[in-house]
Amino acid sequence: MTKFKFKRLLFLPLVLCILFAFVACGSIEAPGVDGPGGGGNTPGGGPSGGPGGGPDVSATQLASVDISTVKFTETAFSLVVEWAPVPNAKSYRLILGKSGSSSTTAATIDDNTIDLKQLSYFVVPDTGYVTISFTAKAEGYADSEPVTVKFDLEGILLLSPEIISFNNGVIEWKSVSGATAYTVKVNGTAQTVSTNTFDVSALSGTSRIEISATIDGKSSATTAVLYNPTTKKLSAMPISEYTLEGDTLKWSDVGGAVGYKVVDLDFNAETVTVPGYAMDTRNLVYGVYPVMAATSVVQSAEVAPVDMKYLSGAGTEANPYLIKTPFDLRAIDFYELRNSEQNSAAKNYYKIANDIDYNTVSALEGDSNMYTVRKPFFGVLDGNGKTLSNIAVHYSSGFWSLFEFIATGGIVKNIKFDGVELNNEMQDEVHPVNATVSMVAYRNYGTVTNITLSGAKFTVAGGEAAGIVVHNYGSVSGCTVNDLSIKANAITGSAAFEMAGVVLENYGTVGGNDVKSLTISGSGTNIGSSAGIVSINRTGGNVIDNSFGTVTINNLKAGKEAGGIVAYCATGGNVTKGSGTFGTLKVGTQNITANTGTQSAPRGLLYGKKG
Repeated sequence: MTKFKFKRLLFLPLVLCILFAFVACGSIEAPGVDGPGGGGNTPGGGPSGGPGGGPDVSATQLASVDISTVKFTETAFSLVVEWAPVPNAKSYRLILGKSGSSSTTAATIDDNTIDLKQLSYFVVPDTGYVTISFTAKAEGYADSEPVTVKFDLEGILLLSPEIISFNNGVIEWKSVSGATAYTVKVNGTAQTVSTNTFDVSALSGTSRIEISATIDGKSSATTAVLYNPTTKKLSAMPISEYTLEGDTLKWSDVGGAVGYKVVDLDFNAETVTVPGYAMDTRNLVYGVYPVMAATSVVQSAEVAPVDMKYLSGAGTEANPYLIKTPFDLRAIDFYELRNSEQNSAAKNYYKIANDIDYNTVSALEGDSNMYTVRKPFFGVLDGNGKTLSNIAVHYSSGFWSLFEFIATGGIVKNIKFDGVELNNEMQDEVHPVNATVSMVAYRNYGTVTNITLSGAKFTVAGGEAAGIVVHNYGSVSGCTVNDLSIKANAITGSAAFEMAGVVLENYGTVGGNDVKSLTISGSGTNIGSSAGIVSINRTGGNVIDNSFGTVTINNLKAGKEAGGIVAYCATGGNVTKGSGTFGTLKVGTQNITANTGTQSAPRGLLYGKKG
């Protein structure tokens, strides 16, 4: 108590002192920013002056925006302005002006970037210039001196001409303000016209018509339509030119379009009103088609193939498509779909150009940062020895593997996976195959080779799990699995889980693989047939020359098979050690030393049971 009272006595003179200063001066000045001559914490210093100084009656002034750092980025649908932040500034007051108007518009923003095209209270002109006056602001500081910059518009904001009528073979479009001429291309051949009409009645075949305006020597965006002389109708052409910024697809506005039909790889359509679409959802864009305002004049486009330049490269063996980002890996779906539509006998070739850290990816779906490549894969993906790290998949429906289906002739090779977490919370005791996970492929009819999986954790609430491939009908070879943990975490019931380090179910060939460290566990006794390499080898399946170091299988259900190489081999299946090497197989607390299991104890280093 005495200590508490003592503090109160110290506080009272301070209150009286402040009150006296207020009565004497009529106001209390806010302290300025400490200067080099000594601040409030400097011995002998005043609130912001030098030694022995009194209060600073004028607040420190903020520095002005450095106009050399102001950058304008102009596209057909945005005008982004950014500048270097001013030290201590908390907001910026902008005075916006433009050519053709003497009035200005004021805005205050908290960031050092703004998109002028997205403002509802300021309209960027099609041509001419814009001006911006910048003033930095912050509480406790004097405003900076204003500085002004001017930006000459490049003219790419011009919208394409809007078609308003089509009668007796004559296309008419709205006159574009300031246009000195119009360019009309018919199947790529250009001609200049001075009026806002063009006669197509003499054209005998289906023709692509492109119309653009010329203003001050620069061309507007293009309106493209397809003329059909049989039906005597115009159809809107798909958008053919795009830019890709991260996973956002952008294109130029089309004159007369009230929206754009965005079609994904499953041919689901969504209409948007702006010329851009974020592909952070599951599917990529197959094509974009303008929805025209005058539908009686120009019909909406039909779904037609469009070549999207998602990836650099030509897709040939000599010049493969390059995979540089997580989005690039997803783009494989587009190229494989287009190739199958064209019934092309040529394969698409892909190469991973650099290591990819998935920690840089925002969650695409729930807590997952990677999607399955869903279209049948006929191509060749060369991982180039690069590492895909920190992949996280958390979901509660269906199976998950990087590739849903690798077709006959498809090849996936030379990829390293590090620090993977696959977690399927789907509970399905009746059909456990519906809740299966693996790293590379759900069904493989092609070739999976030289894959390295390190530091991975797989968890399933009801289903099966394998390190590399679930159902193999092709070849899985030369793969290395190190420090893989597979856990069966049943929410309810006691579903029997089948687990394996490389392949769950084999109908093809599994050879020359090495599982250095694998731990399989569950709860109670809910683990089904499990092994280091293959859980179940079917009739005709061939498992040879495989090795394992340490395989630990816990919570095995009574009567279920366990093996260092194969758990269960069906009659007509082949399992041989060949050049492989065997390490330690532990089932629960028991070290397995027998090469093959027996009917009563189906556990063995080579296989647990053969029937």
